[in-house]
Amino acid sequence: MAGPGTPSDGAEEWFRRARRYLRVAKALLEVGFPDVASFNAQQAAEFSLKALALHRTGSFSRIHDLPRLAGDVAAPTRIVNLATLLTGAYVGSRYPDVGGPKITRQRAEAYLDAGRRIVRWVRRQMV
Repeated sequence: MAGPGTPSDGAEEWFRRARRYLRVAKALLEVGFPDVASFNAQQAAEFSLKALALHRTGSFSRIHDLPRLAGDVAAPTRIVNLATLLTGAYVGSRYPDVGGPKITRQRAEAYLDAGRRIVRWVRRQMV
């Protein structure tokens, strides 16, 4: 990745935080907090997609719409689909009164897997 003084400096920090959110999500799931784990899995995906946009263009959209962020970096359909899945994690974990599906451990595991796959894809794009 880029050295000091380049636009990708910020991308490195955003990606580092994405990886940290993944570790936090896994730890929270292990201790029985599927809703908070799901939120952190979503944040990992969001931060990684923003890191990639920053890496490529020097800026990113300040939004939380994962499918749009994935589209902004020309992600393949499988990544856009994972981003769409993770949208449920963002809404369901932040707004318990919305009436969406309850975030169970099984659902949280799917969100964590989706977040992990997005972060892994982004990592390969940033080399």
